[in-house]
Amino acid sequence: MGYKTTPDGTQIFAQRQLQLGQAQFLRTDDASAALNVDGAAAGTPVPIWDGEGTYWTPGDQGSAETYAAKTGTYGWDSSPTSLGQDSKFDHGDNTDITIYDTLSFWMQPKAYPSGSDLQVLWKTQAGTTKGNVLSVEDYVTNMDLDTWQHVEIPISDFALDADVNKVLFKYASKGGQQFWFDDIELNTSAGGGPYTFRVAPPDDTKQWHLSMAVLLLGGPSSGWNSDAFANIAGGIENGVLLRHRRISTAEVLWSLNSKDNVDLFGRYHPQDDITFADSVLLIGFMIKPGKASVVITDDDVLEIVVRDNLSTISQGRAFAHFGVEEVA
Repeated sequence: MGYKTTPDGTQIFAQRQLQLGQAQFLRTDDASAALNVDGAAAGTPVPIWDGEGTYWTPGDQGSAETYAAKTGTYGWDSSPTSLGQDSKFDHGDNTDITIYDTLSFWMQPKAYPSGSDLQVLWKTQAGTTKGNVLSVEDYVTNMDLDTWQHVEIPISDFALDADVNKVLFKYASKGGQQFWFDDIELNTSAGGGPYTFRVAPPDDTKQWHLSMAVLLLGGPSSGWNSDAFANIAGGIENGVLLRHRRISTAEVLWSLNSKDNVDLFGRYHPQDDITFADSVLLIGFMIKPGKASVVITDDDVLEIVVRDNLSTISQGRAFAHFGVEEVA
């Protein structure tokens, strides 16, 4: 007895084969941010440069010096500059800066000739300037020499319309400027969770039959391991909740509430773990719904709720694997 096959020779055992797909969980507050974008969430400052840890890579004009530190071991000394030079701090990859509220830093002007302009701006990995170029003088009361000043610039003032990967301090209008910089960081004004990430079809003409949900987490390998899930200090100590929810009635159809150890996930269990050369451990967790039919529509969504601030997670992504059914 012969079987029907697809054009590539695959046997067809059912009346209908569903087109396979994969979708990323996105935050429900803005529908764009992926789970734990850039390793931090609201309420946790993200260091760009503090002279201590390895964060964003400094470069171009200047050098790390002990005498230029506001706190800790090193500060960044721009050294006397020529017109148009800049000091940059490079993230390495394009990243979403708009999830933060402010860019803050300490600076100590050492030389600031009349008519100078210290500017701050963002660029992409390709070197394209994005958003507004701002003058630091607009955010401080003065540019007194040999005095540390704390500067806070709202991210919204940059009017960024794309992901960027480096922040630059540009010495514009006049040469001969010199600054010490320290404790450069991105900040948010609130936080602590919970944060909800949701996946759903784009319209009501399709429904998704869930085959698997995957959660990928990366963090310092010294702080956790593949056998324990929520022992990452400051990371996800309160666990996560995976649930199937009907929005129209606020009804939870099923849920898995995890805390402490991966065994509490039921079938949400660790897969391969990889330790990278920079001492980051990446672990994948997976759940398969088994024989149960889990159908996700524009009303029935799948959600991951994270109750913590994710401060020590360097990477975090979640995906749903599904078959697509067209709805007449």
